[in-house]
Formats: sequence, structure tokens, C-alpha cells
Amino acid sequence: MRFDVPSQVINKLFDSGYEEQIIDIVQEFENDNTREVSDIPLSPTMIQDSGEQIILSPSVYEQYQKLVSRISNSDTAQEIPFILLGNKKERDGQSITLIENLVYCNQSSLDDLRVSIDEELFRRCLADSSYSVISVGHTHGNIAEDKKKNTLTSNISDDIRQKYDIRDVGLNISVSDIWQHEAFRYIASNQGNKEILQTVIMYNGDIIMLSPNGISKSNNVQSVLSNGEIIMLSTGASDREMNKQVR
Repeated sequence: MRFDVPSQVINKLFDSGYEEQIIDIVQEFENDNTREVSDIPLSPTMIQDSGEQIILSPSVYEQYQKLVSRISNSDTAQEIPFILLGNKKERDGQSITLIENLVYCNQSSLDDLRVSIDEELFRRCLADSSYSVISVGHTHGNIAEDKKKNTLTSNISDDIRQKYDIRDVGLNISVSDIWQHEAFRYIASNQGNKEILQTVIMYNGDIIMLSPNGISKSNNVQSVLSNGEIIMLSTGASDREMNKQVR
């Protein structure tokens, strides 16, 4: 297995509790140079809850629905890049993050398994004083079975898959997603003090919104529609974490 990931990203993963998982998978594929560390899957059910409450505006929720519909079809299951824009707000005495806008990146060269975020668009968003929160994002689609079988995720042994609750292809985040988040956080650190999140929308409807620091995600993502209806979105939380939310 090839180590294609910068040391600071590996250190962040190790510090966040992923050392054993990464070592287990690296050892399993140590003699396979066609595999890369960046493709190692991380199950959303194992990511700790950040405790943050995130609300999507009705217009962003509409785009979320369209994306899920598109990527659930293997014929249109490319990884689609986008940027979410929002602000910190107070609601009922609590701090929330309101996501107000979704901007699509260039979609001229989409791929089923790779994605590229428009850095120039990101820098323009950083310069927009209307928003204090930016999330780089992309989709994970339900790719065709013949492509799934060649992925690292599909070739991990059942023992490791069960140990780390690794899900089907497209329903995990990857080490490369953490790497991408770190890269854009670094760009932003030199251009103001906005919060930089990472969002992955999965073909089963899960929306994984990684926090600015450490490796944690919000298990409380919802949309408040124009008629006042509250829609709770699936966040890939484990049953234990969902029970905590209910209580």
C-alpha cells in the first residue's frame, strides 16, 4: 500500500483515534502497491458527535434532495463538488449554524470515485463578507457494481469491515476527504478566520458535516421549511448516538 497522504493528515487521524484502523488496513494490503492510504474508508457511525446543531435553509434542502435523487442512480452517480455558505446564529439561547446557500463547482469533468473542489471559487467565498461559515462538499454516489468490486472498500476483509463498521462503497468517508478538509482549512487560515467545514452527501441520504477542528460531525442536521415544518436529516449516526439525540 502506498503512503500518499501528508504526515500532518496522518497525525490528525491518529490523534482522533484512527491509528489502529489505519494500521490494520495498511498491514492487510502491505504487498499491494495498487492501493493507497488516501482511499481507506472511515465509517460515519464511528465518528464522534460534535454537538453542533446545523440547519439547512429551504433552498439548500431542496438542492440536497435533488442531489440524493441524482446520485442514488448508478448512471448519474458521479461525485459532485459544491460549497455551502452560512452563518452562526442564536436560536432559543443556543448557537446554531445556518446554511443559507449552495454553490456548485465546475462540473465539466465529473468522476464516480474522485472529486476536485474549485480553489478559486473557494477563495472568492472566503472574501465574501456575507458568510462566516464555509463548507467544502461533494457527493458519494451509488456507483455501478462492476466499479465497486475494484475499490479498496470492497476488498477489505470481513473481520476488519465488522470491527470498524465499514459500510458499502459510497457510504463512508475516506482519508482523502480528511486530507481535502485540511487543505482548505490551511488556505482559509491565511485569509481571515471563517469556520471551514467539510460536507459529504451520500446516496442513502446521509449528510456528513465534519467540524472545523478534530474529526467529529454534527448528528443534529435539520431543515426548517417555509411553512415551519422541521425535517431531520440522516447523519449516519450509530443507534447509540441517535438514542442520545432522542433523549
